[in-house]
Amino acid sequence: MTITDPGVAKTALRVFLRNQRKQLALEHPEADWMIAELAREPLAKLFPNPAGKVAALYYGLGSEVSPRILADQLRDAGWTLALPAVEDAETGHMVFRAWDPAQPLIHDAIGLRAPPPSQPALEPDLVITPLLAFQADGVRLGQGGGYYDRALEALRARKPVFVLGLAYGGQQAENLPHEPHDQRLDAILTEKEYRTVKDMGR
Repeated sequence: MTITDPGVAKTALRVFLRNQRKQLALEHPEADWMIAELAREPLAKLFPNPAGKVAALYYGLGSEVSPRILADQLRDAGWTLALPAVEDAETGHMVFRAWDPAQPLIHDAIGLRAPPPSQPALEPDLVITPLLAFQADGVRLGQGGGYYDRALEALRARKPVFVLGLAYGGQQAENLPHEPHDQRLDAILTEKEYRTVKDMGR
C-alpha cells in the first residue's frame, strides 16, 4: 500500500527511524566529541564575533546526538546559550529560554528538561536541532510535535536565524515526506562532516 498523505507517512516512518538512530548511537559512541570538533571552523567563519549572540541547543535524550560538548565550546567562545521550552502543551507554543548549564532544569509543559520560567525568553541567532532524518536539501523529519517548525517559522519572520541539524551520518535519507510549513535546515553536522544545504546541492 502506498501512503500519499505526508502526515500519515511521517508517522509510519518514525518507528523505523527511531530504531535506526538507536543502532547508530551504539555504533558511534564518540559522535558528540567528533561533532564538536568539526563545528569549530565553520561556526567561527559563520559567526566570527559571537559576543552577544544566542545559540539555542537542546537537552539530548536517548539516542539523540548529545550537544553538551558543543554547548560548552560555544559558551567558551562567547555565545549566550538557550534551550527550548514548550510553554503550552495544547498549542505547542515553544520559546528559547536562557540556559546556564550550571543551574538545574525543570520539566516543561510536555515533560522535557528546560530552564525555568524565571529565565528570559531569547531570540537565537543559531538554532541547533535534533532530528530523526534529514535530506540533502535541508528537509528535516523531527519527532512529530511540530514545536520546532512553529517556533522557527515565527523566529524567521522576525530575524535571520541559522538552523543547524545534529545527526549521525546514517540518518541521511531521500524522499522524506514533508509539508509546506516544515522548516528546513541551513546546514547539517554529523560525526563525519559539516555541510551546508547549498553545498549539498539544494
